[in-house]
Amino acid sequence: MANMLKNTRAIDHTGLKKLVSRSCRLPEDVLVQIISYLPAKVFFKLLPVCKTLCRLSLDSHFLLLQSYRNKTISGIIVIGENILRSFIRIDHGAGMPNNSLEFLSKTGSILGSAGGLVFILLEKYEMFRATTVGICVCNPARGTQCCLPPPSGACFRGGVAVRFINDGDGVTKDYKLVYLTQTYGLTASHHCRVYDSVARAWTMDKEVDFGPQQLNLEDPVVCGDIVYWVSSDLESYVRDHTYVVAFDVRDECTQIILLPRETVTSFHNIYGITLWEGKWLCLIHYGPFTGVFGLWLLKKTSSSVLEWVKMHEISLAQMGFTGKLFFVSYVKLIEVATTMMLVFTAHDTVYSYNIKDGGACKKLDSLGLTYFPKLIAYSNTLRPCGDQEELLEAI
Repeated sequence: MANMLKNTRAIDHTGLKKLVSRSCRLPEDVLVQIISYLPAKVFFKLLPVCKTLCRLSLDSHFLLLQSYRNKTISGIIVIGENILRSFIRIDHGAGMPNNSLEFLSKTGSILGSAGGLVFILLEKYEMFRATTVGICVCNPARGTQCCLPPPSGACFRGGVAVRFINDGDGVTKDYKLVYLTQTYGLTASHHCRVYDSVARAWTMDKEVDFGPQQLNLEDPVVCGDIVYWVSSDLESYVRDHTYVVAFDVRDECTQIILLPRETVTSFHNIYGITLWEGKWLCLIHYGPFTGVFGLWLLKKTSSSVLEWVKMHEISLAQMGFTGKLFFVSYVKLIEVATTMMLVFTAHDTVYSYNIKDGGACKKLDSLGLTYFPKLIAYSNTLRPCGDQEELLEAI
């Protein structure tokens, strides 16, 4: 996997050690700016070098600055039934410690990840019944965690989306956490809760109309105050026109956006969504009978009407798969360094394909017996979990 990405950054550890040594004559503010571009794993490797790094490890503003500058995806958390099954490293300079992986695999149900934080639903089992204890916010790179107050009422395994609040200089300390759950049946119903880190309280807790289909809760897209989810054709009982839900966190209003007709011509279509170049919602579609991946951008026409525009398509045959019958169960498009990488699961294997550079498809990992695996993108940052964070061993 070392040659998987042509554009993945190479870090000169020897040069960095010289840079932060006592012989370095750079102004400290310049040095801080340089260090803030390092992924968390490399930062901790350099921590014993000088007192400046030790001090920065306790500086909340620096920790937030580093998280702002390390948004690129460095790994993929693979879950099955909300439980950690595997961790795939994309950037070898930005991994996850083994003790943190063990913590994530045993603590509870993983709801999602954003800004280097992983959100876990904590449950207590009594007489074969699960009771929600709360939601744990964990930074695996730093080995820290804090607990949010439990939402009111019964909670089910679902997914989270995080809207970080910018304070003006790019540093985002506070956030709103959107926790969405759904019931499974002939028609889905959805319950939405919003946690405000400033108020330290759940400010919204109600049923919402997100349409009749099951949503892919593990793969939300956040753009400003809007959170998007795409419906899951594979998991839904209702064979209606599939769609994207747009939820405005500020106004608490919802919009249903139908998908392109071309993408719903057969059963068991596979969908994913992402943010393209930071401004357009991008739909990833896989047609099971054509073996073709298509990328669509959601844009506004001159009359301010939303419409889907096909941008790109690639077949399994073009990726190097010939004469093989593939059951693709999950697709995801992630930004890595300077490229966009298509990641998908087929049978028990995770593959990647470089959208911009092309070339052959790469095998990332074998998952074994994992029923309908889901892929959660992870960034290697130093972001604090909260004002009262503790070491992971405290749980």
